[in-house]
Amino acid sequence: MICVDVDRVTMTRPGRPLFTDVSLTLSTGDRLGIVGLNGTGKSTLLSVLTGEVAPESGAVRRGRDVRIATLPQRPVLPTGSVLSAVEAVAERDWEAAAVLDHLGMASLTDADTGRLSGGQAKRVALARALVAPSDLLILDEPTNHLDIDAIAWLEDRLDSYRGGLVLVTHDRHVLDRVTNRVLELDRGRSYLHDGGYAGYLEGRALREEQAISQESTRKNLARKELAWLRRGAPARTSKPKARIDAATTLIETRAEPAARSGIPDLWFGTPRLGDKVVDLIDVSFNHDGAPPLFSGVELMLDNRERLGLIGPNGAGKSTLLDLIAGRRSPTTGTIDVGSTVR
Repeated sequence: MICVDVDRVTMTRPGRPLFTDVSLTLSTGDRLGIVGLNGTGKSTLLSVLTGEVAPESGAVRRGRDVRIATLPQRPVLPTGSVLSAVEAVAERDWEAAAVLDHLGMASLTDADTGRLSGGQAKRVALARALVAPSDLLILDEPTNHLDIDAIAWLEDRLDSYRGGLVLVTHDRHVLDRVTNRVLELDRGRSYLHDGGYAGYLEGRALREEQAISQESTRKNLARKELAWLRRGAPARTSKPKARIDAATTLIETRAEPAARSGIPDLWFGTPRLGDKVVDLIDVSFNHDGAPPLFSGVELMLDNRERLGLIGPNGAGKSTLLDLIAGRRSPTTGTIDVGSTVR
């Protein structure tokens, strides 16, 4: 079943196009990931797909009686308790509590939706989208504010979903696991890649190679034309004048840089460091007499290492970073930062 058909859709912002002539068809069983740098129009395209925003040009046709469930970038929840907000759209009441539990919200089912943090509200909105009966599921950054266990559960849930799926995410693993096509938005243009995240990487690499080859060809031609001009162009009859104009255009033209990834590579530019970056010795932390968030932390980090922190929400990951950065002090233990570290 065709859920949504998009035909040459264009959206702009003052002074620049967001995306131009986007065309695609979404059917039951499709798994589409959308990638692009911030500001390329990913969330706007989702709003066009749902019908929340009308395209400036082109057409969007939705299948008759197609049910669309969405997770917007900034969700608005109904008033009442967290559990009632999810049960209100669930096909099966028991599923609401189960999904909230998997998303780390079991302790907040009775909380008022108006008193939730932004991350908590996003998880409730995600639960609503997952339990609502739907033929097409459209999710904007669903893994934001989820811990690693919740992300793993969400991957399984999306992998078993039988409808069509559209997903905006910067999470490479999720893209690789649950998508079979990727739409790349880059500086007003769109590129559709088959094969999920791997297909996207292959397509982007090919495009970059072509751009490099085209630029190399342009430079070689420009050098030849410059040499011709320096030898002294003949009298400006119509043919030589046309060649001069073409040479000038060629020399002044610069090929568009190779496409940038919507999932940026990380590069850490740092001044020269000593071998020691930071040592943590038997570090613990607790809030005002509460049970410790963590204890007995031992860590020796040198300048060749890259450390990732994982753990469920509330385990103390951000607190540990604050301790290392000196924004908080440990309850017990010692943190020794290298003398060259800033």
